[in-house]
Amino acid sequence: MPRGNVGVSLIIPAYNAEATLSECLDACLNQTRPADEIIVVDDGSTDRTGSIAARYPVVYLRQENRGPAAARNLGAARASGEYIVFTDSDCVPEPEWLSRLIDGFDSDRTVGVGGSYGIRNDSSLLARLVHEEIVLRHARLAGEVDFLGSFNVAYRRDSFVDACGFDESFARASGEDNDLAYRLQDAGGVLRFVPNARVAHYHPSRLVPYLRTQMRHGYWRMRLYAKHPRRSSGDDYAGLGDLLGPPMILALAFCVLLLAALPSGLSLAALATLAAAYLLTTAPLTRAMIDRLGLGAGIVFRGVAMLRDAARGLGLIGGVWTFM
Repeated sequence: MPRGNVGVSLIIPAYNAEATLSECLDACLNQTRPADEIIVVDDGSTDRTGSIAARYPVVYLRQENRGPAAARNLGAARASGEYIVFTDSDCVPEPEWLSRLIDGFDSDRTVGVGGSYGIRNDSSLLARLVHEEIVLRHARLAGEVDFLGSFNVAYRRDSFVDACGFDESFARASGEDNDLAYRLQDAGGVLRFVPNARVAHYHPSRLVPYLRTQMRHGYWRMRLYAKHPRRSSGDDYAGLGDLLGPPMILALAFCVLLLAALPSGLSLAALATLAAAYLLTTAPLTRAMIDRLGLGAGIVFRGVAMLRDAARGLGLIGGVWTFM
């Protein structure tokens, strides 16, 4: 358990965040255990992010657009707390969020503590599907884990500095939190997941931007595995099924094209075999979503997940070409 009077620095990277930053800061300033300082790092915004931050009692820093990894590192370099905490500008922490995170440091070996999501825009079907999948994934996590997301995480400052913070070569928001978690754990640190430390999030609500983001995730995932090859079988959040889905859906698409160009029993058999393998691989998650949301929403989820696998697969191809 951390000492009673530890310093806590809360860092919020923000890029064109005028729609959500006020909600985020209002919630951060109304914690049962207040942060000793709140640092907003403006990552080169072109909207009213800076003027909104100026209305609040926070430290405001600005950099040219270099991505959230660089923005978090800039905030951490300015921070003075024994613990540095990160959330995102489109997240709205619950009142006891910060207290529960800091209480999660239950031993000297614990170097990082992360929490879970709520949902802020549940009127959107896509947002609900994204959120419910996260709920299922987080339900598998308990106690010590090997991955913490940067949307809701606290680190011991000394451990963060020793690890040199986030790797800024991850120029977009994808994979930099995995990378830091892996490095901290490989150095002997313990990471803990505290499910009741929650921040409500504005999940994606439009399909095309969501798929573009997933393509980016596939691309940067290859950078992550090039750096951490032994982690290429997945982690506590993303398992082997998540890794198999994108190449399998791309192989299915290839078989469809092959069947159209060269109809034959062999190409039809290959298509049927791959389709069956893909459905079996994804069946547990689909069934769990049907149990939570009903048959109709579960079917919609599987359709969206297929498109997501395809987008990630295209990104994966670009990432293999670039990084491997």
